[in-house]
Amino acid sequence: MILQENSKYKFNDGIYQTGRFSHDLVYVLKVDDDTIAVFPVLQFKDSTAILTKQRVNYTSMQRKLRDNKVSHNFYKPSFDLDVMTIPLKYRPSEYTIPNQLTTNFNGAIFGGYRIDDYKVNYKRTPLNVYKQSVKHTGYSAGLYAGIGNTPVDQWSLKTQVNIQYEGMLLIAGIAANMALERFTLGVSFGADYLQDSYHNQWIYEGKPCVGFTVGLDIK
Repeated sequence: MILQENSKYKFNDGIYQTGRFSHDLVYVLKVDDDTIAVFPVLQFKDSTAILTKQRVNYTSMQRKLRDNKVSHNFYKPSFDLDVMTIPLKYRPSEYTIPNQLTTNFNGAIFGGYRIDDYKVNYKRTPLNVYKQSVKHTGYSAGLYAGIGNTPVDQWSLKTQVNIQYEGMLLIAGIAANMALERFTLGVSFGADYLQDSYHNQWIYEGKPCVGFTVGLDIK
């Protein structure tokens, strides 16, 4: 059988973990639309691995009178690389400026650790056979860095300077995301740094802020 193309979005043939942070590995082979075969994988200290002959089949043709639903979870860790924006950002109050929810442009590159969770369900039908379905969810956490913009005026500077312009920011921090196919949604915690001569006077320089993130997976 020809193996399917690798993808973190689909439950394809390949090696998976049996727990989110488990070192126990299995090889999953899609036999047909209703059946998968699972082979335990043995790993050795020299990083080699072999498939065992202890094959287990999960199939929709099974008949179990006591169970209405059977579920099996498989996990695949990977490095995650996303392009990300922060459309909403919350800033705590500073000086005479109250709490703010800003919508300025913020674009960044995110890199971190990702776990994709594939839950294979077999739900019993009224005909006493099991219908297979696969639910996929991805989670990631890591670092981000990028650029943004912010209005700079006499109210956002420590010294009263009669000036008003859009300043360029360097943004950086950490983020935790949940994946929906190629798209991710999450929260960020970071800080912004004004990239001009007024950075020492900007009241939000290096101060923590919380954001709502939207991303697109590129790796």
